[in-house]
Amino acid sequence: YMDLEEFLSENGIPANTSQGEQVTQAAQPPQAPPPAPPTPSVVDLSSRATTSVHTNMAPQTCLPSPSTAALPSARDTPSPIDPESIQVPVTYDPDPADLALSSVPGQEIFDPRKRKFSAEELKPQPMIKKARKVFIPEDLKDDKYWARRRKNNVAAKRSRDARRLKENQIAIRAGFLEKENAALRVEVADLRKELGRCKNILAKYESRHGPL
Repeated sequence: YMDLEEFLSENGIPANTSQGEQVTQAAQPPQAPPPAPPTPSVVDLSSRATTSVHTNMAPQTCLPSPSTAALPSARDTPSPIDPESIQVPVTYDPDPADLALSSVPGQEIFDPRKRKFSAEELKPQPMIKKARKVFIPEDLKDDKYWARRRKNNVAAKRSRDARRLKENQIAIRAGFLEKENAALRVEVADLRKELGRCKNILAKYESRHGPL
């Protein structure tokens, strides 16, 4: 019969596990810490990221989607139209004598289709009352009096002619606008009729196939 401690001591085995661990750790040489991985620079990171992204991305063929392929190359929406460029077919032939009375001598003939008046020009003009005559004795009618009288008469005649010319132009322009308004009313009536027909066709289509 042999004691356990004697058996362990003869065979070189420590008596407890803690002592064995200490002996084993003391017998092993100290290990150096593992070297830290090299820190890549910013340029390396960007190049690696770019390389990895391009490597992972497989070349793909871009195919047009059905919706994109169905779209026409040119837009069907019409370009905006300048209202001033629209010509309404109107049968309007004013009297040449009236046009002569509405035109400035030496200038082009008045065109009621193009001439427009401002809101200030179309304001009603007040009635001009004649000034009360002032009696001037004959002995005071000198050369200055007659010169002033002739100057006033010329200015009054020029004012009357300009006012009469403007009134004639407005009258002819109003006559043309009456004709144009009648033609536009007929055109609007036709367009409303056509719009009603299109609405009926659309309503029948939606009742059969559902809303668009």
